[in-house]
Amino acid sequence: MLRDLPPRARWYILVVIAVGAVTFFTLLPRATFTPIVPLIFLVLLSSLTSAFKVHLPIASGSNMSVSYVVDIAALMLRGPHATMIVGAASGWSQTTLNSSAPNPPFRTLFNIAILVVTVQAAGQVFLRLGGTPYAESGAMVMPLAGMALTYFFVNTIPIAIAIALTTNQSAWRIWKTDFASSAPSYLLGAATAAVVIKVTESSGYWLTLLLTAAPLYLTYRMYRVGRESEARQGAILEAAHDAIITMDQELNIREFNPAAERMFGYARLDILGRNVELLLPPASRARQVSALNEYMATGSGTLAGRQIELLGLKSDGSEFPLDLTVARIGSDSRAVLTGFFRDITERRALEEQLRQSQKLEAIGRLAGGVAHDFNNILMSIMGAADLLLMQLPSGDSAREEATEIKQSVDRGAGLTRQLLAFSRRQATRPRLFALGEIVGGMDRMLRRLIEAEIEFEIISAPDPLMIVADSGQLEQVVMNLVINARDAMPKGGRLTVRVEEVELDEAAAATLAEGKTGRYARLSVADTGTGIDEQTRAKLFEPFFTTKEQGKGTGLGLSIVYGIVKQSGGYITVASEPGRGATFLLYFPIATASEPAPAVA
Repeated sequence: MLRDLPPRARWYILVVIAVGAVTFFTLLPRATFTPIVPLIFLVLLSSLTSAFKVHLPIASGSNMSVSYVVDIAALMLRGPHATMIVGAASGWSQTTLNSSAPNPPFRTLFNIAILVVTVQAAGQVFLRLGGTPYAESGAMVMPLAGMALTYFFVNTIPIAIAIALTTNQSAWRIWKTDFASSAPSYLLGAATAAVVIKVTESSGYWLTLLLTAAPLYLTYRMYRVGRESEARQGAILEAAHDAIITMDQELNIREFNPAAERMFGYARLDILGRNVELLLPPASRARQVSALNEYMATGSGTLAGRQIELLGLKSDGSEFPLDLTVARIGSDSRAVLTGFFRDITERRALEEQLRQSQKLEAIGRLAGGVAHDFNNILMSIMGAADLLLMQLPSGDSAREEATEIKQSVDRGAGLTRQLLAFSRRQATRPRLFALGEIVGGMDRMLRRLIEAEIEFEIISAPDPLMIVADSGQLEQVVMNLVINARDAMPKGGRLTVRVEEVELDEAAAATLAEGKTGRYARLSVADTGTGIDEQTRAKLFEPFFTTKEQGKGTGLGLSIVYGIVKQSGGYITVASEPGRGATFLLYFPIATASEPAPAVA
């Protein structure tokens, strides 16, 4: 819409439309419309050829409509006033009938206005230089050249200015890059129009029709091939999951596909013409821009034939990791860079999950080995303490010390059991049971652990979700998570325990370390408490890591939860932000009712 354009572009377009309207309605009454049939033929021919575009290698590889040849012929035959109708028809056809996408009315009016002013100016120059349709060839050179160049400048410069004002680019750079090199084509078009008129003069309209039929057909075929090629290229850009960004010699953005819009948060029209440094964070901007300039200038450097990792900058100011591959297309003077950007935020997160999982696995093996050996020592001490108690008479003062030894050994044994649970080396008794029934059966006990200010709810799926695990250990998991959630809400809040069935596809499974696709029973414990920052989340399941005050936590609670879930063949993850609560998500593979329980581990 016109109101969506920058103010300067909006006013410029309105002024051009006004000038075109005044020119058309002021000078049209002076036009001669007879004979009417040739004029109608020129109008139809201009409308048809407005859709036919030829590739101009000399003009930076641009595509150009050939209707200007008909406009020039009409100027020579009917003069500038009547030719305004031909130009208006061509402008209307280009934006209304022959556009691949609907255009707003202001664009159609702008295009018509440009062509009306163009044919009027070119026609006046042709007449001032003494041009007539049937003059001798030598006398036609100056009028033809003047008319063609006037048509070229008046037609291209206003369009370049409009593009510059709309996209915040340099009008001179746009005109020089996209239009300047097409000037010879206008001269060639004027010569072609003169030849056609000469043939018409000597041989009549029938020979002219025969001579123009073949070029028109070839032009149409070239147009069809070009449109198909553009459609294929457009489909590739639309469907690409990677951001594809094309940059000119100054690293200004010339193409920005939909994936780039989604990735960086900029609309295509807002970003076109702006420098690619806008998409790079300040800390690395100078280095990356230097590498792009080096590759643009020489075709070599750190970007040549390589994929690099760098940080991108979104429109909201947030940074994110990227993979970048750059291709240099074109000759040295006309080269452009096309960058293929891939957001690797998810990949980085998965790599971090894998590293964390491997780290916990290594810690678990170490803790399990230490706990096993330490437990053997404790059992020896326990046996000695029992023998000592058996040998000491009931009134002996040493019995108190022996009892204290036995109690300390019991506490040490409890610690080793926790370490063994984390390392997944604790003996378990897995059985087949409905997850919702076990969790629902804990309702009364859990409510006794929760403060009155906390709203507590258990929500279970209507269908029984059968899993294979140690039910006692699962109860320990739920209790641990609920207590942690309670402690995170000292001023009250809402605590929800939910059991539901989920289907993990490849995308969802990829978000879990070593995740597999399939049906799962998901147990979630969500609170509205203080939340967990990213740095804490990274260490959450490590043994002996705690955020509680000294003496109020061993740092083994979540480590045990992690070990039990992994030992049950499941996965655990947490979603949280500071001040927005936390949600622990536990996934257990759904088993069938006929599935036998595994042997005791």
